[in-house]
Amino acid sequence: MTTLYQPIYFTIGEFAELFNISKQTLFYYERNGIFAPEHTADNGYRYYSLRQYFIFEIIITLRKLNIPLKTIKEYVNNRSLKTLTGLFEDKIIDYDIQIGILERNKQNLESRLARLKSLATMELDKPFLNECATEYMVVDELPDKRSSMKKHIKAVAAHRLPFTTDEIINEYLAGYILSRDKLLSGDFKSPSTIYTRVTHPDEYPHSVPRAAGTYLTIRLKDAYHATHMLGLRMLLDYVQTNNLRIIGDAYIQKLRNYWSSPNHQDYITQIEIPVEKI
Repeated sequence: MTTLYQPIYFTIGEFAELFNISKQTLFYYERNGIFAPEHTADNGYRYYSLRQYFIFEIIITLRKLNIPLKTIKEYVNNRSLKTLTGLFEDKIIDYDIQIGILERNKQNLESRLARLKSLATMELDKPFLNECATEYMVVDELPDKRSSMKKHIKAVAAHRLPFTTDEIINEYLAGYILSRDKLLSGDFKSPSTIYTRVTHPDEYPHSVPRAAGTYLTIRLKDAYHATHMLGLRMLLDYVQTNNLRIIGDAYIQKLRNYWSSPNHQDYITQIEIPVEKI
């Protein structure tokens, strides 16, 4: 009869079967110095003890929590109530952070989804006045218009990098700013600034506010600069015929872009200009 005092050993196949894992997984832990068989015979056969069954249970459970192997190894070799409590407390903090990121991503995706659904019924080619709340944006200068296209693209990519690599999927709208002076002078082809609207400005130390107020707005199909220029002229005409004064820069952005269509004819551009009554 087997007693607790009699040694019980399992071959590598038997031990792997106890946890429904492959033998390669055990080889992996052995190679990385995390978990090795208690005895290896001269012929290379590996044998694991009953005591190791309980140790490996700890290892695979902590791995489910995505605790690093180095940390697991240190804990297995120095187990204590205090250390285990610390591991779990740290993991709860980590989960709280991850839950916050997931909640933010869900909210931002919901905002994106609402905007995408609104495109189907969006009125185009008609100027209108829109009351806008204060918004925040990250702004960067663009190279001089005489610079090469490659230099321009590099500047745009550098601006977008924090947003494309962030773990949070920002509900943001990117676009270009055409200065008031260039707008009034008819120099529509050389926006000097790129911007991205952000919903959590506290996370971007260089974010700046865009003032609340009345914005003359138009939405246009297509994405060519010729379309932008047409829209800007339509807004300038509207300003003249409706006793308005332009009080700030023009904001040009894509409400629909390459994300939802391979054809630029399907894109939708929005142009906004802050105005006031004369």
